[in-house]
Amino acid sequence: MLITGAAGVVGSALVSELSDAGYAVVATSSSDGDLRVLEEAERIIGDASPEIVVHLAARVHGLMGNIHAQGRAYLDNIRMNTNVVEAARKVGVKKFVGMGSTAVYSDVAPLPMAEESIWSGPPHGSEAGYAHAKRAMIAQLEAYHHEYGMDFAVALSTNLYGPGDRFDEAKGHVLPSLVSKFHRAVTTGTDVTVWGTGTPTRDFVYSSDAARALRMIIEGFTGVINLATGTSVTIREAAETLQKVSGLQGDIQWDASKPDGQHTRAYDVTKIRALGWEPAVDLAEGLEQTYRWYESHYPAVRR
Repeated sequence: MLITGAAGVVGSALVSELSDAGYAVVATSSSDGDLRVLEEAERIIGDASPEIVVHLAARVHGLMGNIHAQGRAYLDNIRMNTNVVEAARKVGVKKFVGMGSTAVYSDVAPLPMAEESIWSGPPHGSEAGYAHAKRAMIAQLEAYHHEYGMDFAVALSTNLYGPGDRFDEAKGHVLPSLVSKFHRAVTTGTDVTVWGTGTPTRDFVYSSDAARALRMIIEGFTGVINLATGTSVTIREAAETLQKVSGLQGDIQWDASKPDGQHTRAYDVTKIRALGWEPAVDLAEGLEQTYRWYESHYPAVRR
């Protein structure tokens, strides 16, 4: 089994999950080659000649990064996805499992958002470039399944977080960026400024839970499936939880001049629950573990 993006927050957790389950895992990262180049993708996958490819590598940002890099997010992800799927087909993999994103859903999709609503309306404008690239991967895999019979699954993951994440305050995802902000505020005795109003809702999945879900998808699911807990919290609730975890003595300031992104997100988790998966780590425990990991590894953390 070959995993791209194995050095990322979910990739590293998945390597452990699959290795513990007895799978022979080839873990690859950007240091092994540039998947945006077809010949590189073919070399990496051809050398391993895996039965299964799990494609996690992506150009990933949070809200602000996606807003300001729409073209790069689209092109880099389109190239990576297209090349890895084609290279996997050429070596005759039995199954291809891709990491999608719930960013593919439109604001017009009924709540909770179900897999059948992927094509209902355009993605939210703040993440359109990234989301369209993820939609294109689904379309490619469906076409390859039809013509070549290649089995596939795409996990539409909601917000993922955990140890080893990329803690980029300017362009990163909400929870790792907040972990960095709260840690800095605690060590300097200052307040924390959080972007937006705090009212949007998000569904957060801890990395080890996501890895276990991916293993179950690899072993027993074909098609597109939501990878979410089914429980949404507001950004304000997440920030207040992190305030308790970090022991912040200062205040949380909300910068309403910054965008909120898509306001309400809730997902139908019928299919993932039918596989027998349920999250084992709640938000408070997950933030506790992530924050302590950050503390113990600071300043040698990814940005």
